[in-house]
Amino acid sequence: MSRWASALPNREELAEAKRKAIIREAARVFSRRGHGSSLDDVAERLGVSKAALYRYVDSKQDLLYACHLEAMEIARESMDRGEAKGRTGLEKIRIGMADYLREMIGAMGVPVLILEENALTGKQASDIMRLRDDFETRMRHLVEEGITDGSIVPVNPKIAIFMLLGAVHWVTKWYSPEGAWSADEVADALMELATRGFAAEPAAKLGATLHR
Repeated sequence: MSRWASALPNREELAEAKRKAIIREAARVFSRRGHGSSLDDVAERLGVSKAALYRYVDSKQDLLYACHLEAMEIARESMDRGEAKGRTGLEKIRIGMADYLREMIGAMGVPVLILEENALTGKQASDIMRLRDDFETRMRHLVEEGITDGSIVPVNPKIAIFMLLGAVHWVTKWYSPEGAWSADEVADALMELATRGFAAEPAAKLGATLHR
């Protein structure tokens, strides 16, 4: 076997990398122009033909669905890291949600479309709603864990998570990658601010205050 065999991506890995690039670029296009954007808009942004896109997606609707799935995958992976690194329920939420927000407004290019699930229909819509429900349930369990370990004050977990997700997702409405603040700055500062309301011992001073 050639020594390059394991060092270079195979055909399937290359195809998946291209598909992921298309999905993330499509998210940026849909964010700038709304989900009324066409596959022509996405193809133009990528500098490829519309026919080339059809090698990776069957339709614009499938591409919208793939963007939502990508967002949910980012959410799952971020919370995996939060749960692995955090010592308390509060730390796990802060680490995981900061990582999620950082990816969404950084790598995904501020995808407003995550607030527009009504762009999906049928099984695709129900699939995304199920994944969101699972994610919210996971987050509520972390609030309950925080209440038990003393890092979070006694609070209704469902309301706490609705408040937190509302703050996180609204960032996609106002944040600009070309603005004064980086994705890292916004993610860290917002998580400190958003979790102070239910943290048992909120920091006396915010460590990531944005001055610009």
